[in-house]
Amino acid sequence: MKKILVTVLVGILLTVLAGCFVIKQADTTNDSLSGDDVLLIAKAIFDQVNSTQKLPEECLRTWQVKGESVDRIKLADASYLMAKFLVEFCGSSQKPTGIKYLPVELPNGFETGDLGLLDLDATCTTAEFCSAVSNFVSDIEKTKVLPSSVSININNLQREISLDVFIPTLAKILNDINGTGTMANEVTFCSALLPFSWPAKIKAVWVWGTTLANSGVEQTLQRIKELGVTDVLLLVKGTSGTVNWPSKVALGFASDTTVLPKAAQYCKTNGLRLHVWFVCNQDEKFANTYPEYKMYGIPKVQGGELQRAGKSIDFVGSQTYREYLKSLIAEVIENYDPDGLHFDYIRYPTGAWGWGPAELDRARENGLSESDIEYLEQLAIQTWGTGGDNQSFINAYLSDDATVTKWVELRSANVLDFLNELSEYAKHIKPDLIVSAALMPEPGSSDPTERERAFGLVHYGQNYESFGYTCEMIIPMAYHRDYGKDITWITDTILSGTKEQVQQNKVVVGLQGYSPVTGDELSQAVKNCLDKNADGVCVFRAGTVLDTERETPLKEILRQYK
Repeated sequence: MKKILVTVLVGILLTVLAGCFVIKQADTTNDSLSGDDVLLIAKAIFDQVNSTQKLPEECLRTWQVKGESVDRIKLADASYLMAKFLVEFCGSSQKPTGIKYLPVELPNGFETGDLGLLDLDATCTTAEFCSAVSNFVSDIEKTKVLPSSVSININNLQREISLDVFIPTLAKILNDINGTGTMANEVTFCSALLPFSWPAKIKAVWVWGTTLANSGVEQTLQRIKELGVTDVLLLVKGTSGTVNWPSKVALGFASDTTVLPKAAQYCKTNGLRLHVWFVCNQDEKFANTYPEYKMYGIPKVQGGELQRAGKSIDFVGSQTYREYLKSLIAEVIENYDPDGLHFDYIRYPTGAWGWGPAELDRARENGLSESDIEYLEQLAIQTWGTGGDNQSFINAYLSDDATVTKWVELRSANVLDFLNELSEYAKHIKPDLIVSAALMPEPGSSDPTERERAFGLVHYGQNYESFGYTCEMIIPMAYHRDYGKDITWITDTILSGTKEQVQQNKVVVGLQGYSPVTGDELSQAVKNCLDKNADGVCVFRAGTVLDTERETPLKEILRQYK
């Protein structure tokens, strides 16, 4: 009997500590939550908003409801429950005994409103807010879909509240009711970042660690936030191999190793998602320490010696490098808890590189003969060797040459294997980590001749469709001026082609934010992408936007999208 009792008590304790809402299964029409349970939901949301300025994907507070089973409440469902509670409370000044659970779908997008994330000076009366909440509830009960914004009448002036303001304000009001049993006469608005999984636009920027170090970490991040940015991609290990945190395993250090710790703390408490940005195929410190692991390139001439790279690493043949990179990733995740992990240079440099023993052994294991390999090497030298034509290998691929096609597919598999190993390792440490990758634009092209896509696959081994199964966010680097293209190439060729290949996760377009691109041109590129259903944009880079004529146009256009 004692053994049974202990088992039951342990089970109850584990349920209480499990970190999720305890509710009845949410797939039946008769489910309901008590008023106290809804107040606990509101408190959980308010606490997170108060400490991080971010709304949670799901509600994580725990309480005990006898006889009920464990489930997690999504934020959209929680928003309805809180609103329904407030409508009933406003009507009676009494805490409702129960609120019927209603699963709520997300809309296709969100409206900016005129009471948005950066415009919180207005207040309203309790009656005005309760009226808006009542309409919010009615809309959901009719459509089962979260409204894209909330209409409110303030002093006889019709206004719109964006959901990144409405939901945190709603949670704050219910938290106050939980504490005092009453509502204040006036409602003060608050705001928080919408969850990554919601169809809100990602407004991101790449940031070099040196930019933060030279201009002040907190001050620069505050300015970045004021641009309207939601996501910061901070370079923590670049091509040099130096890192900007006090690592116990790194081979080299930036001059300021406080950059990542300070940035992590700022982003965690100020409503910015932080993605740690790792360069993957280059590491000068590692290459100098372990020159035997430098990447192999084709000979310049027939019968010549294989080349060895300066700082590109043989990521296929060197498990030592892969383990080293994983140790850096683990250290960052465990110590600084970033929202995301961003991979850059996760590819081959060009088709002329990646011809080492490991690649050739894999080719043999996958059915290519010695004569096939000799043919590939000769074709590669003809293309990229001394006096090469830069075309023969790509032409062979476009002509469906079976041997060349097999080689290109194997290179893509090598890159994907590298990505998957790093991603799976990182997600074992933090399962909800947002994995993203910056990709060369050519493999994502919708060019009807298929030449751009063939060029990208032959050179880089980045298969967009395959990357899309691993990454929550794909970022094609559509730097149009660098490619001699006009602004329409970004959306008509790269965005459209990427969306064809990546359909299950977010496509965020990487934009050129440096000379010769002007502020007006950058603003138009952002507008074109977001109007044509990109999930977001990411501008390269903060250091070439802040304190330039690009800063104001970028701020103005980002504030027009939610």
